[in-house]
Amino acid sequence: MPGGLGFQISEDSKYPMTDDWKGLFERGRVIPPHSQTVRQAQDSFHTHSQGFQIILKHLDGPHIQREKKEGESEGSRKREPVKYQLSVSLFDTSHQHFFGRTWKSSPQQMSGVNRAMFNEVVYLHTSLRLPSVVAVVELVALQPRADGSQHALGCGFAILHLFSSMTEPQATEGDRRLSLYHGTPRTLLHPLLRDPIEQNKLLTPIDGAHLVCSLKPHPALAPAMHLFPQNMLVSGDENIPGVTPSPTGDSLLKPHIVKSLTCFLDRLSISLHPSLEKFESQLLQHVSMDCHNTKHSGPESSAVVVIQERRLHVGVHNGWGFLERPQVVVLETTEATDCSRGRKGTLTRDCSSSPSQSLALRSSLELKLPSHQAVGIALQLEYVFSSPLVGDGKMMIEEPY
Repeated sequence: MPGGLGFQISEDSKYPMTDDWKGLFERGRVIPPHSQTVRQAQDSFHTHSQGFQIILKHLDGPHIQREKKEGESEGSRKREPVKYQLSVSLFDTSHQHFFGRTWKSSPQQMSGVNRAMFNEVVYLHTSLRLPSVVAVVELVALQPRADGSQHALGCGFAILHLFSSMTEPQATEGDRRLSLYHGTPRTLLHPLLRDPIEQNKLLTPIDGAHLVCSLKPHPALAPAMHLFPQNMLVSGDENIPGVTPSPTGDSLLKPHIVKSLTCFLDRLSISLHPSLEKFESQLLQHVSMDCHNTKHSGPESSAVVVIQERRLHVGVHNGWGFLERPQVVVLETTEATDCSRGRKGTLTRDCSSSPSQSLALRSSLELKLPSHQAVGIALQLEYVFSSPLVGDGKMMIEEPY
């Protein structure tokens, strides 16, 4: 959700280009959209994602500047001047649901003509091209404190309508002048605030305050859309593994994709703690108890649950998401001993102990990895269980683990 008063979906979007995979993953997570909105878009045959560009140009706010000056104490006037920042989030007006990730601009000062120049470009791609999906832009004042920290205070927000129909953006050419409203974006969560939201009495415009911006499709984003999730607002200077950094600072204006290396994952085996036998025995006990406690259980539910299949999902992940749909392969159990052989085949360890089992992939997997240090291979182990029902049918339970 939007910022200003500790109301954030995520942290600052200005990440260093040296982020590793874990850092990107932790800060690149997004809040999913409402399930009914996704279903509505799919029912309208809008399943493919399209790229868009939002340009935030400047903000005029004479009354905002005057209120800040009147509220300053004598001591605070001697400190550094207040800077202003824009926070942008996606919002679903039909279900009053914030989703995606909050994007934040660089802080800017208000000039003598009560104007803050931003001139920043935000990119996104989405398949939710519905009139109910809007962008909420909040103006946040950053007041420096004596200890070097900043006090963030929301100064109002604007609503940018993205789509007027299922197929076209709200505006493709020219600037738009958005009114700023009093309060914070939390106002949009009020139960009495429904479409058309701008006509609701709960929203009061700030006199003379406007945000100038533009919105247009960005087809050039298509080659890079598989490298970051849908509904994520990003800047062109962010670290997106797989996109070549641009000397202009905006790598998404005309994105260039780094070359990929073809690799093969071979001789893969998985050992589970404390052993495969004990791990699966405990897993079967938990699944059997879960089946017995379901509302569909009956006298016949005491049948033994067995493992039908062990699967492994393998995908290339760049910290923002999977670059392609993960491959799914079936694992087999194999016997393995704890001993190893020397150069001439002599045993270097005592092999008197009984061999242990592990899960192994018999074949090799072909993967394409972009040449970037933050790109990794993600693995997910999944078990498929079965239990006989009354009659000839079977109950299938899929449990990722």
